[in-house]
Amino acid sequence: MIKLLFFIEKLGGGGAEKVLRDLVNHMDQSQFDITVQSVWPYEEGKHLVPGVKYKSVYPVRNSVTEKLYRLEAAAKLTYPLHIKDDYDIECAFLESGSTKIISASTNKKAIKIAWVHCDLTHALKDYSAFKNKTAPWYQKYDCVACVSQNVKDAFDLIFDSAFRSEVVHNVIEDEKIRNLAEEPVPGLKKSRLTMLAVGTMYPPKNYPRLLAAHEKLLQAGVEHDLWILGDGEQRPQIEQYIREHGLADSVTLFGFQKNPYPYMKAADMIVCSSNYEGFSTVITESTILGKAIVTTDCSGMREILGDSEYGLITENADDAFYEGLKTMLTDPELRDEYAKKASVRGTQFSMEQLVSETQNFLRKVAGR
Repeated sequence: MIKLLFFIEKLGGGGAEKVLRDLVNHMDQSQFDITVQSVWPYEEGKHLVPGVKYKSVYPVRNSVTEKLYRLEAAAKLTYPLHIKDDYDIECAFLESGSTKIISASTNKKAIKIAWVHCDLTHALKDYSAFKNKTAPWYQKYDCVACVSQNVKDAFDLIFDSAFRSEVVHNVIEDEKIRNLAEEPVPGLKKSRLTMLAVGTMYPPKNYPRLLAAHEKLLQAGVEHDLWILGDGEQRPQIEQYIREHGLADSVTLFGFQKNPYPYMKAADMIVCSSNYEGFSTVITESTILGKAIVTTDCSGMREILGDSEYGLITENADDAFYEGLKTMLTDPELRDEYAKKASVRGTQFSMEQLVSETQNFLRKVAGR
């Protein structure tokens, strides 16, 4: 039995958090004794299956515990004061905070793995500053797990291949996604071609690019609607753009939805305007649902979609993205063709296979 810790700062509704929940819920508990720990308690911890232990560093989140967390983390006290257990493998499941905390582990016998979920060459403005800050953390790890080949290449580039890194793809609950997509959504109406974007409203997703392309398409006479699922720091900016540009009749913001799949199924195409990704959960899920896809050329997309084989990948630029959307919206035969190809690709993202690959990785790194 391998005693295993996954440490993550937050366990909310984000993509990495969902991947972690899906992974631990399907791991073999006869081989792994699993604990998930976050800094503050989250309701999502209730969705972990029996046998997976969940705990938090602090019992509540408030101004006092937030200040305490900053102070203890800076002094490298979070681990010895709040984690201290006899784990065989300790995983920091996100960059930055989680990586810093587990790097201060006082458990000398534990194998340490740091997960990296995004292309750091696009996420960072200053490589050297990040490298100087985090290299001492990564030196404490036995291996870095990167969620796509692009993410690995970027990590190796920044750190001059100084650390052992491997590709470990995200886990996806394929059958659950297909079943959840069949659930009805009261009041959901669709009157014309609809494209859908899903994700947190923050700069990496580049929703301003998507809104501008949508507006330009309408001006060009390409009739369609845009749905967006998600919330975040840029929502006020997005709402202001919709008001100022008179797009209220064509853009619907549904906010965060625990079950996005009926919306994905109802839409005619799924779009991604991101500046960068890691290994996109939404695009992977879109192939499982057999949807036509248009995405910018960001990390992980070619691993999922090939060279525009299973979805249309455009140059990561505003004009190219606009042209890709226009091509897909105005060509129904192309949409149907890509939807069929995506469905074929989606059969290759099996939960059992991806969990098995991750477990084999963990056993290999642990030397078991």
